[in-house]
Formats: sequence, C-alpha cells, structure tokens
Amino acid sequence: MPRVKVSGSTAWTLRTLEGKTVLAGAPGDRITILAQAPGGFGVFREGVPEPVWSGERQDTLELVPEGNGSSGWSGNWYRGTFRIHSSNPEGLTLVNEVAFEDYLRSVLPNEIGTPPETDFAAVQAQAVAARSYTIAYLGRRADLGFDLYASVEDQVYGGKTRENPQSDRAVASTRGEVLTSDGAPIRALYSSACGGRTANVEDVWPWDWTAYLRSVRDDSGPGTGSYCSLSSNFRWREEWDVAPFMAALRQYGPAENPAAARLTGDLLDVRVDKRSRCGRVSDLAVSTTTGDVVFHGDRTRWVLRRPGTSAILRSTFFKIGVLRDEDGRAVKVVATGGGNGHGIGMCQWGAMGMARAGMDYREILRHYYKSTRLERI
Repeated sequence: MPRVKVSGSTAWTLRTLEGKTVLAGAPGDRITILAQAPGGFGVFREGVPEPVWSGERQDTLELVPEGNGSSGWSGNWYRGTFRIHSSNPEGLTLVNEVAFEDYLRSVLPNEIGTPPETDFAAVQAQAVAARSYTIAYLGRRADLGFDLYASVEDQVYGGKTRENPQSDRAVASTRGEVLTSDGAPIRALYSSACGGRTANVEDVWPWDWTAYLRSVRDDSGPGTGSYCSLSSNFRWREEWDVAPFMAALRQYGPAENPAAARLTGDLLDVRVDKRSRCGRVSDLAVSTTTGDVVFHGDRTRWVLRRPGTSAILRSTFFKIGVLRDEDGRAVKVVATGGGNGHGIGMCQWGAMGMARAGMDYREILRHYYKSTRLERI
C-alpha cells in the first residue's frame, strides 16, 4: 500500500526499532506514513504538508500505545503494536505484532463465525486447527518482514472488531493445544464446506503426500447424511450464457494457462477430462472451433468465475456441461457442485454438524486430521 494512517487508543509513541522517538500522540491522534521514492517513506501529522521524519528503505518504525492500549488502522483496533517498513516495489508494509493467543481470538470469529452454542465443540476444534496452522507457518514469510497474511491467503484476522465471548472461551479452553505429526505442529488446513468428502492435499495442490491431510467421508458411515449438509453451499448450481462465459474465460484464463489468450471461435464443449481420487476436478477442458485448452486442479475455480461477478467458483467438486439449441449449438454452460473452498483438512460446516451430533472437539479433530496427536505446548 502507498500510505497508511495509524493511531493509538491510548497515548502512543512512534519510534525506530533502535528506540529513537519519532513522534508522540494523544489517544486517537492519527498520523500518515507515506511511501516516497526511491524506497523510503515519510511521517506526516494530519493537516501538515511537510514530513516530521523521513526514513530509508532499511528503516522500520514501531507504533506503541501506552498500557493496554490498542493500535488503530482502517477503522479497526488491534491488540499489540504496529511495525511499518518499506516493501517492494515502492510501497509500505503494515505488521501487527500481537500475542499468540490474542491473535487467535480474532481469527476464530473471522474464520468460523459465531455459530449457535450447540456448535461450540466446532469452535474449539477451529481454535486448535488455527493454533497448529499458525505455529507450523511461523517464519514462512520472514523475507517479507512478517509471519502470516491477515487474509484468506493464510488466516483471516481483523483485530478486535469481531472478538466475542464464544471464541474467547474456545481459545481459553484449548489453550496451548496443537495437533502434531512426527513431533511437529501440523499444517492444519481447513475450508468452509467439503460437500460430502474432503480432499487429499496432493490431489488439489502440488504438495507432497501428507499423512494427516487425507480424504475422508464427511459422515459417520455409509447411508448416513453428510455433516456439512447444514451449509447453504452443500449443493449449488451455476449457469452461464455462452458469450459472458467465453468473455470471462479470456479475461481470467490466461493467468492459469497462457493458451487461453488464443482461445477464440465458437464454444463447442466444456467437460471434465480427469478427476482426482476424491472426485474433484483435476483437468477441465474447453473446446472451441479454433482449439482446446485445459485448466488444472484448484486453480480451475479462478477461471470459472461465478456468473455476473468476479467471485471464484465455490469448489472443484462439480459436474459441468453445455446446453444446446435445436441446431446443436452451445447456448449455456451449467455447473452443479458441492461445497465451498479447497476441501482439504477440516470441513468447518462438517465440524459444526459433528458438534450438533454430540461429538467433542477432540473427536472432530481426529476425524479430519488422521495420524495426528493432540498435545499441549
């Protein structure tokens, strides 16, 4: 981002990492930090055109609220402090340094929401999964100056805004508990709804075979209903007219397969050429009068944007085909599918279904993450 506006809920100090004070402010006072070429940045008081301090690319600033104060940005308050430094090519990176368990207090309501109390065991399972994921990925993005993105790229984190008593209880009641495999915390992936069966990680992404990220049925056995049938995305249908389908394909397809940029002519067919062992689309083929193009794996969702929006397709657990007029020409593309997300690891709606069926968070975690141990660190 080219600029950030930050503040403190209590009196605050902006200082360099070496401890030199740059600026101090009263509760609620805001300052602007603006990226400046070539790679530096300046600190501005509100309403003052000249910077009160200018830094170089190698400099890092820290905003520290007094006492139990919070750091403010973009209308939200965050526990802990902020760090601000330059990022490439010519922007700024804003990092929230926050205590581990306090971080989870924000992740839980942003990731699993605030379900009914009947689902509390699922919130506890989410706490353990999120804690395990966080520890497993510490240092992953060290070269960027932080550990985790505050978005779906890692885990959704929004500061204090959505913290609530339910998620706080889930964090506290599982404090320090993580899932381990071979003595190390696991990369505890999870998604919203699996549609009836979770996925093997290597069938979705180019990962190595992983013992604890195996495909499992989202039920208690043959003939029983899927736990995640509670989700509004358990089953879905999308329908595109041919012209906007092809326009979206040309817009979004080249990022996933450059050959899509050359895909012209009239649509002949859209079909699944290959499925993974767990039933998800591995290869999706599109044929036109000028040629074919194939898209692979989970990235297929980024090609098949939902009609009339830029939202990606809910999952790769789908069937697809074309509807034709009386002359055999394609007039619509129809996809019917199940679930929402990549489908790897814990199914969040499935976890809520298991909780409502009377299972505790340990049983939920054992169901979705095979070959793991629950340990306290």
